[in-house]
Amino acid sequence: MRAAEPTFQLKDNDVWVMAGDSITAQRLHTNYIEAYYRTRHPEWHLHFRNSGIGGNRVGSILARFDYDVAAWKPTIVSIELGMNDVSGPVDVYIKGMKELIAKIRAIPAQPVLISSSPVDDGSIMGDWKSDRCKNIDPFTVALKKLASEENVVVVDQYHALIDLWGQNRRKGEAAAVKNGTWPPKATPVPATPAATPAAPAPGAKPVVEKKPEPPIAPSLIRLLGNPVHPGPVGQYTMAAVILEGLKADEQVSSATIKADGKVVEAKRCKINDVSAKDGKLSFTRLDECSPWPIQPIVVDGKEQVHVAKQATELLPAVLNLSQYLLRVPGLADGEYKVSINGQPAATVSAKELAVGWNVASAFESALGERAEIIIKLLANLQGPLNNEWRTESKAKDTDKLAAAQKAIDEAEVKIQAAVQPVAMKFEIEK
Repeated sequence: MRAAEPTFQLKDNDVWVMAGDSITAQRLHTNYIEAYYRTRHPEWHLHFRNSGIGGNRVGSILARFDYDVAAWKPTIVSIELGMNDVSGPVDVYIKGMKELIAKIRAIPAQPVLISSSPVDDGSIMGDWKSDRCKNIDPFTVALKKLASEENVVVVDQYHALIDLWGQNRRKGEAAAVKNGTWPPKATPVPATPAATPAAPAPGAKPVVEKKPEPPIAPSLIRLLGNPVHPGPVGQYTMAAVILEGLKADEQVSSATIKADGKVVEAKRCKINDVSAKDGKLSFTRLDECSPWPIQPIVVDGKEQVHVAKQATELLPAVLNLSQYLLRVPGLADGEYKVSINGQPAATVSAKELAVGWNVASAFESALGERAEIIIKLLANLQGPLNNEWRTESKAKDTDKLAAAQKAIDEAEVKIQAAVQPVAMKFEIEK
């Protein structure tokens, strides 16, 4: 009889170590996943630890497993590798992953395998623009086979994202070709007399001149970052795919309030202080949990990038993971201004409000301010505080390790307070 498909289990007081290479070490999609679970389960005390190091392969994590994974005393360990392993044989990768599974189970903890993300270079399935992106395909297939054999949870983000990212970049190239900005015109280099190369020092390795990397075609929606290391837009799509793969709960709460102020439904929330007069409907809403905190804007150079808007445009699942619904039947036709805590949130039609508007889409409102606060607190925890702990764990300095742990504990108290639901004042009027 075939074993039941393994399911991801998260519970109160879990310690989740996220191990991987430089994409994990960026502390973007890992922090976003942490923000999702902390706000979706504010009643729990959850602990997340980043264990990513640039250039890592399976052998790297096996070598540092004791002091940089097991030392955290985790109950969950996710391994996200492949981007660097693909330069070697797939059987070495799978052998190493199998050893990691055994080590994780021996702690004991729940292993979770996550494939590498694709390279954002315009590759799509069957038409790859780089060998690296192409080679991640068989590694991911082999990883899924191993997970099935070992009865381990696995998330395949590579195949979920490659066509999404690739088609986005190809559309961007097509648009750039149309407006004459692609391909880039080569800058002529004035001819100079060839210099006589200096003789290498005895025993020195010959200098191999690297060919410049060909330019990457522009994308329609910029993921930010670079093709191997996406920025916030791309990493929110990564986080969404991983959360979907872990079967994360999409429901936040829902409320139905008639235009005359009558509360019809309040699921996973409480509605108070309802008022319907002079063409304005107002009420206070306190939810049991909160929508996924998504950064509304980041600054890239001199440009403001609307991260949440672009990520959800590229992959609607980013927004779908937060079903934070408000229904207001009975309004006269037209457009209505919605404010949250006195700040403009959105303009929504009477039709949208009647069928159910997802409040989570109001990124640049009081929800966005709250998201910025939470993301900043997590960045501090997973950045300097997390790294200090790892340094002292490797050095086996008991006193400094205790001090590093104390700083983490204090930071988590602040995070726990920040993720608690707060009452929101809603106002709806034409």
